[in-house]
Amino acid sequence: MNENIQYITIPSSLEKEIKGFRIRSDVQIPVQLPEGVRKISPELVTIESICAGMLIVIAYHPEHRNFDYFRDFVLACQPDCIQELNTAAIAKEKQKNYPFSEQLFLAVYHMLPQSASCINLATLYSSWAAFKKKEKNEKEEDFYTAKCLNTLKDGLERFGENADILAELGTVESYLGNLEDAREYLQRYMKVAVEGEKKEKLKKILKEVEFRIDSDNEINQAYDFMMLGEEDRALESIERFLKKNPKIWHGHFIKGWALRKKALYLEAEKSFLKCLELGESNSDIYNELSICCLETKRRDLSKSYLDIAIELEPDNFTLMNNLAYLHLVDGEYDEAKKWIEKCRQVAPEDRQIQAMMAEYTEKTGESFGDVITEEYVKTPDTDKAREKMNSFDGEDDGYEEELRALDEDDRTHGFATVNMQKFDLED
Repeated sequence: MNENIQYITIPSSLEKEIKGFRIRSDVQIPVQLPEGVRKISPELVTIESICAGMLIVIAYHPEHRNFDYFRDFVLACQPDCIQELNTAAIAKEKQKNYPFSEQLFLAVYHMLPQSASCINLATLYSSWAAFKKKEKNEKEEDFYTAKCLNTLKDGLERFGENADILAELGTVESYLGNLEDAREYLQRYMKVAVEGEKKEKLKKILKEVEFRIDSDNEINQAYDFMMLGEEDRALESIERFLKKNPKIWHGHFIKGWALRKKALYLEAEKSFLKCLELGESNSDIYNELSICCLETKRRDLSKSYLDIAIELEPDNFTLMNNLAYLHLVDGEYDEAKKWIEKCRQVAPEDRQIQAMMAEYTEKTGESFGDVITEEYVKTPDTDKAREKMNSFDGEDDGYEEELRALDEDDRTHGFATVNMQKFDLED
């Protein structure tokens, strides 16, 4: 920004007063040069280029020793500049010219600090973060999300318990899933806000946030009981949760998980099917359904569920391994070989794969050749894909039984610790 600015000194002969503001010769003033120009010349020094240079300093260097002079100079020359800058900033934001929009909003915020200018700037950063999210640029998404929050917090320090800023902070934190922070800001908002439509709307948001906090606590408690091997206590906890939240699929999943661990396979199956009925579809659900069907002697359906699980998560080594094992023990050797080969692509040295290969050879007399690898044209994404393939270390993932028997209890459901924080609330 500053590379297009040069400072000049006005000769004393040009000192004069404009609408109560006196131009001084003892203050160096910034002039914005056209793009690519590095040397100033008299014809480039205009009121417009001076005001443009001052606005850049005002936007990015509010601590400048001559800040007050620059602000007053601009307002004297362009009395309506605040409204004009706001209008231009909004237009640039809509055009996704975020850097220029930021410069304009910053200038407004620093020239006329108000809750409205603070919120406008924060909203820009929120839009910028959303744009980076669409680009799948998580680092910059987080950066502009943080700038949004920091701008609002700065406004709160400047203006005290401002209802509008508290409302913004509460809704932004709620959207980000920071429920405790959202509750704090919304509760503070309720103390200072005037009655009206906005307050009623935010009362509903606060109620939802408090509901989600209570729900998270209950579902986390049930999950913790499962990790401790206390299925009965987990069921008690999750039943209380489901009584209040019958349409939250996570609750039905944990209930099914607990019932499956207690060997109540048909009841567990109903809970997992309820997850599907509520619109959720992921590999963990189908894997659990496969286990229930296997334990109730419906092996073909068990394999069908595993097929679906693998469609949803094609790189899941454990699911492929399980399916290979089922086909092998059922004497479906062509299918068994196909899945063993897929597993070898991921972890050729895995001991369970080696055991299945030996059993396959013993039963069919057919041996396995070297691992066949596909060749890819190298693109920027190729190395990432190979890193993902190579990240499997081929070690046992907690299964103690030979060939990863599908009824083994030590399956992980680590996804719940993340996804449970993000469930959608139903009315």
